[in-house]
Amino acid sequence: MTYGIDFGTSNTVVTALGEDGAARILELELEGDVVPSLMYFEQSGEFSIGQAALADYSRSIATARASGGHHNQFRFFQGLKFALRDRYFSGTKLFGKRWSIEQLVGAYLRRLRELADDATGSHGELAIMGRPVSLSGDPASEELILARYREAARIAGFSDVRFVMEPVAAMSDIARKEAGLTLVFDFGGGTLDLTVAEIGPGGSRILSSLGVDLGGYHLNEDISRAKVIRHFGYGSKFRSMTGRELEIPGWITNQVASFYALPLTDVLHTKAVIKDMLFEAKEKKKLLGLISFLEGNRWYELFDRIDSAKIRLSTEAESSVAFAVPPNVSFAESLGRAEFEAIVAPRVEKARALVRAALEKAGVEAADVQRVVRVGGSSRVPVFAAMLEAEFPGRVREGEVFTSIASGLIGAHLAGHSIA
Repeated sequence: MTYGIDFGTSNTVVTALGEDGAARILELELEGDVVPSLMYFEQSGEFSIGQAALADYSRSIATARASGGHHNQFRFFQGLKFALRDRYFSGTKLFGKRWSIEQLVGAYLRRLRELADDATGSHGELAIMGRPVSLSGDPASEELILARYREAARIAGFSDVRFVMEPVAAMSDIARKEAGLTLVFDFGGGTLDLTVAEIGPGGSRILSSLGVDLGGYHLNEDISRAKVIRHFGYGSKFRSMTGRELEIPGWITNQVASFYALPLTDVLHTKAVIKDMLFEAKEKKKLLGLISFLEGNRWYELFDRIDSAKIRLSTEAESSVAFAVPPNVSFAESLGRAEFEAIVAPRVEKARALVRAALEKAGVEAADVQRVVRVGGSSRVPVFAAMLEAEFPGRVREGEVFTSIASGLIGAHLAGHSIA
């Protein structure tokens, strides 16, 4: 059986090649057709993924809060795709045992494959996996990261794996129904990827594909840096052993901004450093709140509050981020759409520049493009949609936001757009 796997930063979707030669999206038990890219581990070694992982995390958070438990009673991972692409990250300790990033992602994909096997009554052997256009700016790192993908697929039980650039897969899905010069704007949780192609009766002729590290997680980081991190000590002072007054190091307060990295860090070391600063810190309550935040394994809760506030701004003019780590930290920060758009304005310009670069590489003008199709959850952020509309008036539409890539993976492979 051949599976198409869109392993995304935020969500994963799986398709299977049916007997009629067409790909179909799989409903994976209680997970449905879109599986959150989350993993939860118990001390016993048992783990869950997706919605089940989120339910286990919520239960453990509630239990730990009631009993005074700490982070070492369970582990929860999000944004594993970020770690897979980080050449400097090799693995993490999990209840005394070291897990490589390939083993973590392999375990996630294995559970996913098992659910897919249950849904199809077959056994997945070939995986067609989506990948960002650019894994790294360095060719040597690019090959290292692809090797990690391959090893994770092997651990998951696949005998072979092929890769298709994610916007090329989305283009393949679009090509089943439309023709003409098309730009795919694939804006997900971790990357922004573009493909320009001429779609004709014989298939898609890819003219250009470009990508950058820009996604919904980065927008959430922007919100956190603007609204949240000061509540956990950013900008506050402490007195060093030499008597100098210094600012709390940025990597300390980054614990409430770079959400994808948090579960993979050495929490015990971070807590020890914070405690060393605590005696001479000017705002002790904020650092005590940060310690409790880490001990309580609260990062996904905060991420979810920020993400929800961002999503509400797609339909409302005002939103807010409210969060508390009793008894030391409690805040409710208002966030208006205009303020949010000002915060992320540099990201919008980065996206605009990538669009123009993709057109230049393809050798076409914006006026030549017949349609722009937005896919990926972050493509729904109004300020990015407005940027596209300004560049391509009247020719921008929303595609199948969460499933277009997965739907096109197997077709793109069969059309010769995959790499080994």
